[in-house]
Amino acid sequence: WLKGTCSSASVIFSRPADPRRRTLRAAAWEAAMFYVVDMETYLGVKPEYCGPGYLEYIEEALRQKVEGTVCDKGQIVAVGHSQPLDHGKIQEGTGLVLVKIRYWAVVIQNFKNEVVDCEVVEVNSLGFFGELGPVRIFVSKTSMPKGWRYSEDSMHRGGGPAYVSATGTSSIQRETAVRVRLLATKRDADRMLAIGTTDGDYLGPRVLG
Repeated sequence: WLKGTCSSASVIFSRPADPRRRTLRAAAWEAAMFYVVDMETYLGVKPEYCGPGYLEYIEEALRQKVEGTVCDKGQIVAVGHSQPLDHGKIQEGTGLVLVKIRYWAVVIQNFKNEVVDCEVVEVNSLGFFGELGPVRIFVSKTSMPKGWRYSEDSMHRGGGPAYVSATGTSSIQRETAVRVRLLATKRDADRMLAIGTTDGDYLGPRVLG
């Protein structure tokens, strides 16, 4: 499912559209940019796995170790091709075989002032949270255009609490697709966070075609 143009450092690609499985969340992923990065790490292998099935074991162990973690390149979404760079060395005191692994990881990275599409997953009186793949984005009510207000009126309860425009013609509630501009990004050990705004041209709730 990967496709793109190779360069010496990375690959930018998107998931192919499948109209039979298209959802708001999938559409947001399609609009995102991902990179394939050449990386290295060490794996500790127990001696009992150094026989038949060794390569399959280290491939699975690599995925368990790195997928979902955050590195300086971004958050690792998936591991592609991998290969051991040596036969490994015995680690004193543990008996583990330390093997250096080279692998290609699919990572997602966001940047300040980048414009992205996300799906709203939570709305409260302080603002709303959206998700772009594994990235969680918060938009404060002060970062929305003038006139937008928080509402729990019965006309909006079908989707829970909502933010409604001054004219009442647009709203942001759970599962709404929203285009935001990122004001700041932050990395934790196991996730990426961002703060965004909908105050600007072509930002805010959008209709997916």
